[in-house]
Amino acid sequence: MTPIPKLKEIGITAVKSDCLQRFIFDNAAIRGEWVNLQESWQEVLNRRDYPQALRNVLGEMMGAAALLAATVKITGRLVLQVRSEGPVSLMMVECTSKDTLRALAQWDGEIADDASLTDMMGGGTLAITIEQEGAKQPYQGVVSLQGVNLAETLENYFENSEQLATKIWLSANEHNVAGLFLQQLPSEENQREDAQEDWFRISQLASTITDEELLTLESETLLHRLFHEEQVRLFEPTDLRFSCTCSRQRVEETIAMLGQEEADDIIATEGEIEVACEFCNQHYTFDKVDVAKLFNNTVASASDPNTLH
Repeated sequence: MTPIPKLKEIGITAVKSDCLQRFIFDNAAIRGEWVNLQESWQEVLNRRDYPQALRNVLGEMMGAAALLAATVKITGRLVLQVRSEGPVSLMMVECTSKDTLRALAQWDGEIADDASLTDMMGGGTLAITIEQEGAKQPYQGVVSLQGVNLAETLENYFENSEQLATKIWLSANEHNVAGLFLQQLPSEENQREDAQEDWFRISQLASTITDEELLTLESETLLHRLFHEEQVRLFEPTDLRFSCTCSRQRVEETIAMLGQEEADDIIATEGEIEVACEFCNQHYTFDKVDVAKLFNNTVASASDPNTLH
């Protein structure tokens, strides 16, 4: 970990693409994270033309997933999912322990450029799911969409479900996504008056941040502007990237679950089975020969006593 220089303001440099920076305060039991996504965000936008308002909220959600995943030490994945009966029926972002991200949204009809989260989602719910490899079942927390934006909804979740004082700032446009996260560390000492004063002071300093600063400044410059009178230490940055886990083999497994009769019916009606990944828009096509081969291999594997399952 390295301290942020305090003698003079750091010169503004280009924001490092797809980077997450964790930091702590030496003089307060508070941790923080900063994230900026560019290339991975463009990978999402290149695959689907989202309405502007939806695009911005999906970007904020992608930034939030990266921030939250950095707070949990797991081998697996963290998924943020919003469902509603409004024009936007689904938004979903996945961040894995391999530092990969992917995102999607489903909507119906026209969405105004200035539509709010409430306009698009109505009374929806936000689910935070943590899937740990080897665990029998995932952890999931669900909260109603409360607040004027996604950040307030997540802050409400941490306050009500985790009893952790948390502040989140998120911003997104057509170029990049950025986020800032502060959280009081769980400790009995946090009940002391001076610990509460630390949290109030540092969260108030952070609240002066603007969207422009969040989107355009690299981590050291931004943190120096906000906390130049505090003792802040940085961890090594984490590089993030877009990646989708879809594959032809996984699609084959899905078709096999349908059963040969249903698969043959689709072939007879449509001439082929076409499956598109909602995340990366990759299309997988299977004709009559592919399906016949798939089920022949499935039967052969099931009947082979030496096959490991």
